[in-house]
Amino acid sequence: MLSALLARLRRDRRGLAMIEFAYALPVFLGFGLVGLEFTNVVLARQKTERIAATLADQVAGNQVPPNERQIGDLFAAVPQIAQPFGFGAEGNVAITAVVGIVDPAEDAVRNKIAWQRCLRSGAHPSSIGRQWTGSPDIAEGPSVSLPDDLQLGQNQMVIVAEVFFPYRPVIARGFVAGILPADDIFTEISVFRTRGQAIMNVTPVAGVAMHTC
Repeated sequence: MLSALLARLRRDRRGLAMIEFAYALPVFLGFGLVGLEFTNVVLARQKTERIAATLADQVAGNQVPPNERQIGDLFAAVPQIAQPFGFGAEGNVAITAVVGIVDPAEDAVRNKIAWQRCLRSGAHPSSIGRQWTGSPDIAEGPSVSLPDDLQLGQNQMVIVAEVFFPYRPVIARGFVAGILPADDIFTEISVFRTRGQAIMNVTPVAGVAMHTC
């Protein structure tokens, strides 16, 4: 009786497909999760680039100096552009206006910061530098370097938008650890020349706080 039962079990192939499926499922599931996390990283990176380009372009396109309320509106739009991702407290945006000014100490045109505004003060400082506050004359401030070693001519201006975008894994960071920054913060810099004259200041608005860095 027992030998006949064992013989029938050896000949029975009805559960073979289920066994193969059980072995293959974790593999396919793992590939799917890795693909999902990788796609999420690529999309987050694209969002970082879009925020930087949008803000730099919007400010550079002004024919007159923007005011503090307009700068605030641009910063308020950042979480909307970042959707479906959240732009949490770890993130920051810095907008820096850099102009070519004759440096009296060197008698040469140097890149100087005319003004700077940040979404959050003290978080992820700009890699360009900080706005000179030692005197009203920006020419006395330190010279700064632009991406690709761009050197501006006299009175030429560019708007630099820097974005620090915090990435939060959907599944697990380990799936994409090799392509994520060490601090899980994507950074992007976008540089646009102003369309008209140099925008040397941001117009104050009564009751509207300045977005200092």
